Amino acid sequence: MRIAALFFGLGLLVATAVWFFYLVPLGCAMNTTGCGERFTVWSGTGLVHFWTPLLVARSAMAYGAGRS
Repeated sequence: MRIAALFFGLGLLVATAVWFFYLVPLGCAMNTTGCGERFTVWSGTGLVHFWTPLLVARSAMAYGAGRS
């Protein structure tokens, strides 16, 4: 279970970075009406799409690292 939690946390950490820094802005850029929104980690969008999964990933890695 320890190794699974570590791998889950690491995978979610990588997926969070790809999702927030690549796919969210790409989806906005594909909007045909134009999108002038900037996505920062300090916005409401950043709270939902970056910080929440990042904290879940760090929790899973801490759980995996703390197990004996």
